[in-house]
Amino acid sequence: MFISGWVVFLFLPVIQSQFETGNSCFRKTGESVEASSCLHPSIDSFNAKFFPLLQKLLKRDFFRYFKVNMDKSCPFWSDDRECASRECGIENCDDMVPSGLRQHLYRVRQNETRCTVVTQNQEEEKCEEKKTLGTADRSLTGEEEEQLKRIDDYDLQEELRFCEVDDEDSSEAHYVDLSKNPEKYTGYAGDSAVRVWKSIYQENCFKPDMRFDKDFLTNPNDGLCYEKRVFYRLISGFHSAITISIASYNYKPPAVAGFGSGGSWFRNVEMFKGRFGTKWSWEGPQRLKNVYLVFLLELRALVKASPYLKEEMFFTGNEEEDLKTRGMIKELIEMASTMPNSFNESEMFTGIEANARELREEFRGKFLNISRIMDCVGCDKCRLWGKVQVQGMGTALKILFADGIVKDREMPFQLSRTEVVALLQSIGRFSSSIHEVDLFRSEMGIEPVSSLMYNIEDKGTKKRVDL
Repeated sequence: MFISGWVVFLFLPVIQSQFETGNSCFRKTGESVEASSCLHPSIDSFNAKFFPLLQKLLKRDFFRYFKVNMDKSCPFWSDDRECASRECGIENCDDMVPSGLRQHLYRVRQNETRCTVVTQNQEEEKCEEKKTLGTADRSLTGEEEEQLKRIDDYDLQEELRFCEVDDEDSSEAHYVDLSKNPEKYTGYAGDSAVRVWKSIYQENCFKPDMRFDKDFLTNPNDGLCYEKRVFYRLISGFHSAITISIASYNYKPPAVAGFGSGGSWFRNVEMFKGRFGTKWSWEGPQRLKNVYLVFLLELRALVKASPYLKEEMFFTGNEEEDLKTRGMIKELIEMASTMPNSFNESEMFTGIEANARELREEFRGKFLNISRIMDCVGCDKCRLWGKVQVQGMGTALKILFADGIVKDREMPFQLSRTEVVALLQSIGRFSSSIHEVDLFRSEMGIEPVSSLMYNIEDKGTKKRVDL
């Protein structure tokens, strides 16, 4: 997976930890994103039960097969996508996929309104039609009313699109068995990887705006508004989870350069300590905290989408398989519901409606841009998991913020199969990261004080670091 360019974390704002009473794990305190008492032992003990069930679910046929277009060109720069390591490669498995998935037999809820893509002419005529006809015009025919409704539906769904999702009907999209292509070290590094992370952090950063960032002039390091801080911490958590996977499944090459006989896979404890300790940077502990933030945000989205997910059939064509999948989904959602107010999305994009909407659109646009950057990753396996995780995070954001955009429907969002799979797989990656942190602590002989108080330095220091 791509790791080069970690130094770009220096562009992240500093957020001082404060532990407070209350039910919310991450809460808005002034304009910062703070951790509260819920983050003590509860997350690790919760994940100890949640992680095994989730991993079993992700091996079910519905979730293990992910349809993806790996041939999209990078929209921002030319890239030959040549990775020197054979570990970068993945294999398609279209012939192995259950018939139900291949035939796109996916259940649609009876009361769900599907987005209809309008033609370019309809889009161009939209503004003029609304001016001419208006909401009080009783001369509209039924067909004209339906057309306007389709256009409105299309616009609403665009406002909910936080990431690029590949078209499952495209001839360029193929199935990949995620269980046979795990995220791990691939040897992908160098200028290509640095360029990807530099583009994510620097070219998609927020510029201070005094309407939102009222404290920026007096405190430029910490003066960004709450929503922008959440954005940076989401990207930091994504980056950190990738690093944990690389450290967990690292490779020591043989005497002859490259992957081949004589090399060995191992858990790179020194790499973990270097990235998440304070020996080389004060930011290390903050990076781990951001992994917890994304995990809890996605858990919140899973619970919020539970009415939708509990009604889905998760159809693969195998009745016994589908029945087990539905049962496991319900059990997983019930377990996720035990985490109290893991993330409070209602604290975001508040205030004057016009300003709130503009800020949300800027937030959405930058995250959408990052999802497009995933098609610029040179390593196939890295690009695959980058697309999965960013699509999962984008799906979570879509679920969380749908209420503020679509106000007149029982179910304000629609999810494709790709989005459902990406959301659960992304939760799986962050759950796995927290699990791996536990293993690294154990390997270093460290006893946890709480889920955010770990010593990740050398055993001899006896120094605990607030995460």
